[in-house]
Amino acid sequence: MRPMMRLLGRSAARAVEEASPDVLELRVHGVANTPPAAMLGLDPTQIEQVDGDQLGSFWAATPRALGTERPEGDPRVPPPGVRREGYSWGAMARLSTVPAVGRASGLVAGVIRALWVLIIPFGLANVAYWSRDADEPSGIRRPSAAGGLVRMFGLVLTLLWVATAATVALGIVGAQCYGPRTTLDVAVPGGVASVDYVQTCTALPDQLDSWARWSSGSRTAVLAVLAAAAVLTLAAVGSTGRLRYERRMSGTKSRGRAPGTALDAGKPWPMLARPGFWTHSQRSSVLWYQHLAASFALLAVLLAWHFLYRGEPQCWQATGMGARGCLGSDVWAAAGNQGWAAMIGLGILLLVVVAWRVARLRLDPLPHGSVATDAVPDRAVSRATDAALFLVGVALFGWAVATVATSGDAPLRPADASAVPFLGLAAVPSLLIGLMVVLCVVAVGLRARLWAGIWVPAVVLSVGGAVIALLWPDGAGGVVTRSVVAVAFVGLLVVAVRANVRHPSRAREGWAGRGPFVLLATAAGVAMVLSAATVLGVVAWLEAPGAPENATAPEQVTAALEAVGTADRLRDPVVVDAASPVRLVTPPGYVEFAVMSVAVLVVGVLLMVVLAARMGALRTKPLPVIPGDNPPPRPEKGVDQAVQRGRRHAALAHRAERIVGIVGTTFFLALVGTLLLPDPDKEVTGFWGDLWALGVQWSTKAVVLVFALVVASVVGAGSKKALARPWGLLWDLMCFLPRAAHPFAPPCYAERVVPELRGRIDTWLGDDRDPATLSASRRRELADRRVVLSAHSLGGVVAVAALLARWDGPAGPCDDRVALLTYGTQLRAYFGRFFPELFGPAVLGTTPAGRARLWAADPWTGVAPGPVTSETLTVVESLTAPGPGGVPRTRWRSLWRRTDFIGFPVDAYADDGAGIDHPAQEVDGKAYLLTIAAHSGYPAAPEYRAQLDDLVRTLRGSGG
Repeated sequence: MRPMMRLLGRSAARAVEEASPDVLELRVHGVANTPPAAMLGLDPTQIEQVDGDQLGSFWAATPRALGTERPEGDPRVPPPGVRREGYSWGAMARLSTVPAVGRASGLVAGVIRALWVLIIPFGLANVAYWSRDADEPSGIRRPSAAGGLVRMFGLVLTLLWVATAATVALGIVGAQCYGPRTTLDVAVPGGVASVDYVQTCTALPDQLDSWARWSSGSRTAVLAVLAAAAVLTLAAVGSTGRLRYERRMSGTKSRGRAPGTALDAGKPWPMLARPGFWTHSQRSSVLWYQHLAASFALLAVLLAWHFLYRGEPQCWQATGMGARGCLGSDVWAAAGNQGWAAMIGLGILLLVVVAWRVARLRLDPLPHGSVATDAVPDRAVSRATDAALFLVGVALFGWAVATVATSGDAPLRPADASAVPFLGLAAVPSLLIGLMVVLCVVAVGLRARLWAGIWVPAVVLSVGGAVIALLWPDGAGGVVTRSVVAVAFVGLLVVAVRANVRHPSRAREGWAGRGPFVLLATAAGVAMVLSAATVLGVVAWLEAPGAPENATAPEQVTAALEAVGTADRLRDPVVVDAASPVRLVTPPGYVEFAVMSVAVLVVGVLLMVVLAARMGALRTKPLPVIPGDNPPPRPEKGVDQAVQRGRRHAALAHRAERIVGIVGTTFFLALVGTLLLPDPDKEVTGFWGDLWALGVQWSTKAVVLVFALVVASVVGAGSKKALARPWGLLWDLMCFLPRAAHPFAPPCYAERVVPELRGRIDTWLGDDRDPATLSASRRRELADRRVVLSAHSLGGVVAVAALLARWDGPAGPCDDRVALLTYGTQLRAYFGRFFPELFGPAVLGTTPAGRARLWAADPWTGVAPGPVTSETLTVVESLTAPGPGGVPRTRWRSLWRRTDFIGFPVDAYADDGAGIDHPAQEVDGKAYLLTIAAHSGYPAAPEYRAQLDDLVRTLRGSGG
């Protein structure tokens, strides 16, 4: 062999010697969606795909690249006997297709990307679901029903979008853009003629002019169907990715333990290691039926409510309807109203039943102590009941649409200009906002396991009392009802805050244990911004300047009529008087939220300006490598100054938890302010009236402008060859956890990534094969194999999830053939704080992390929450085994930098070289110009190779 080696040369000889590597270094990228070539440090022409498809793929260097002679210490050269592969999963989080559209481009792709923005609130609600106390056991004496509350909140978000679609289609276009049919005597050449006309919004497409000839009932029925189609479109957008990779999971899932094997021999297992966590797509699909059933029910109620009271002028205002006798039998049982009344009753009953089933659904995996056979297979879950509710909702909506279509040509809009154009929309948006506010208040105490026996009656009392106070506002009864509502709400707030403050672990949990509140408030705020912007944007578009129906002065009327006549010279001139100018009316709730959101946004911006000024004042204070150490002297050289500048920028970004908390609180205050604003039907005069008019004018423009900028950013983003979701970083973070709170949320890519990554590890180690079918030489070869899972940023979270998923494999939790190398990860500082039951210190076995200080120069100085006692088997324990002399050796290394704006240690800031965490160089020594290393480039650092070599030696010295 040696003469042949000399003949082939050193590079070819090395390729022959390393033909059978025993260690697999498997790299996993993070939030930046690093391309495979960059992951491996090679050119695109030097790598090849060895497994996978266009969504999830494994890549390695080509034989030609492996045989290329490279200088000593080149980071592109793996250690001897190590095979380096890269796993690319970013396409699952960022790409999708639409049935019957496929690889859309141009305008179609832009519209689809804009629709993806609309489902962001649903994704945030799903994140809030996993931020609750996810490990609360079932059947305890005083459950918090936290999962049910978050799912209820998700249902309210769906109904808010139903109300938005109905407002646009029915309340604006149907009730206001098509006026009543009017007969007018006009002068024509040779005499006088009677002309029938319907005044319409000229901004509408010309193709809709023919709708003016239809009866008002037929037109309203079509618009109601379009509103339902808008909701179905939103549901389809959230399901586009699920068809692409959730169904592949069963094909990539590895062999598990034999049925009937206990899951917690010794200590209990963390939630991510329990069967069923990544496999409940069928179980959670019942939410799809439930939300659509509620959507059709609400649309039917809105239609029936309007047509029931269309002929009752005293009932056109929502406030005081009960006091004016609108809820009595003389209205509901009158001739022709029984059908509408029945629709309203059935619709409300269906909404209550669906809400109950949404709250009662349980999607959590098996509790510890269970046996694998105790689980009901996901595919065996029955969806018959919820499918039946969906069909009932469709039938109820169909009944309402059919009845509306045959209701004749009576005017759709009440003659009273002060009334809400479509009566069913008078109070629904405000009611949904109030419900979201109450649920956000409850969410403050969810992590403290606020007893459902307390918050459920309080929520029912608050919402029910508010409805009663709305219907009967006057007299002693109204005062008593409002007082009861106020007491219930304040009492609920006090109980929730007190429960959170008394919770012992709030210092080591995200937002001091108020994570569900922050995330739900943010979801509600984003949903209301998008909803209000949609409604106000449509109104601004329809109120086109210069249109005859929007003219405000005689000279404008004349000019507009002349323009119309000039456009159609073949028509005989008809002299008519222009109708009075029409101003479109926006239902309550949307304008008020726009005003409040802009007001609190201004306060938030001022706070950010103060924070930036504070950081500028602290620029002269150098930051040490280890928080709490003596600060270094003031830098004088260019390199030291650049390093300090990078550390300050990273320290500012490390306050992300605090900043997101401020954003969530801001949205919550905007929602509360929307409810506290005076009744828009009551005219306000004087200074406050002028101030209110000015606020409405500028806030509505601001919200519409933000919406337009968002649409422009997402329509222009992505590739023409693929539907790239906007703001990829947001999707990477938001779509990691399973979809369990909202069926229209973006699908969870980890439901394929985690099993697929596990499958690659098991294939390399031979765990997916029956040893009895292998030859003796093959068994010996597989017995010597090892794996180093190398993960960057969010990839560290994926890697830990994959290791936990392997605990039910043949080797069990403590597999000494596997090691973990992470760098620039958010496991401890973010995921461990936001989702303690999934990635917290009791799961990882690491030191808890506190939240960053907002006003200090170094956000991590003095942040040291107490230790955690874990009752479960931890990841660190599973990766620890006795070393030489019986000293425990942990097969986990992690790299970090103070200049990394989104990367942190996984255990503690330390540089003693003895623990898990090790600092990496902050200056890129291989760059031509001075470059401060930040979140990328860890594998090129010398510390990476040192820790990789140490893990390889540890693995080769363990076991066989």
